[in-house]
Amino acid sequence: METRDQIRYWGGAIGAVALVGAIVVAVVVVQTPAPKAKTAPQTQMAARTPAAVKPQAAWKPQAAVKPQAAVKPPAAVKPPAAVKPQAAVKPLTDAERKVSEELWVEQKKLDTDSGRVKAATPDGRRRVAEMIAKQFNVPEKLVNDLRGRKVGDGEITTALALSQQLMKHDKVTRQQALDRIFAARKSGQGWGAIARSLGLKLGDVVSDVKKTDKQLAKLATVKVAG
Repeated sequence: METRDQIRYWGGAIGAVALVGAIVVAVVVVQTPAPKAKTAPQTQMAARTPAAVKPQAAWKPQAAVKPQAAVKPPAAVKPPAAVKPQAAVKPLTDAERKVSEELWVEQKKLDTDSGRVKAATPDGRRRVAEMIAKQFNVPEKLVNDLRGRKVGDGEITTALALSQQLMKHDKVTRQQALDRIFAARKSGQGWGAIARSLGLKLGDVVSDVKKTDKQLAKLATVKVAG
């Protein structure tokens, strides 16, 4: 009887323990939450998550721009004055050309004779100037001033002869007449063109140059003979 009772006792105890273990396991299983599955939106968001963005390079400030100097407006350019066309110079006639050539020959003769006087005596240069001044009734200083223009005695004599006519023709002073004559000469005009433009007679000039040359020739002959 005791044996059976013991068996029953231990069997009941083991069964109770097993029942309690089963209950504990069941409670643990019930209380443990099931893992939640990721929802579709979360999965899509994860897929769309961009890669890590690299930090941008540090921004460097631009160098300060120097202000440009104020540009001055160009000065107004004045239109050039209208140049008046020069009147066409007519060529010399045969008669005018012949007189011009004769004057050139007489000038060369006068230069030769004045050179002989200058070489014959130490004061020959002064004597030539004195003779020319006496011939045209002008101061000797005027002759020396004209020499300062680096022209020969033949040209000086021609210019003085022309100036005498121009003084009467235009009612001007001797100096004004000489300035006009030498200005025309400097521009490249010949004696024939100058005489025509001023309304003077070149034939009379030839006569004056011949008279002066005769006086110089006599002076040279006297000095050489002496």
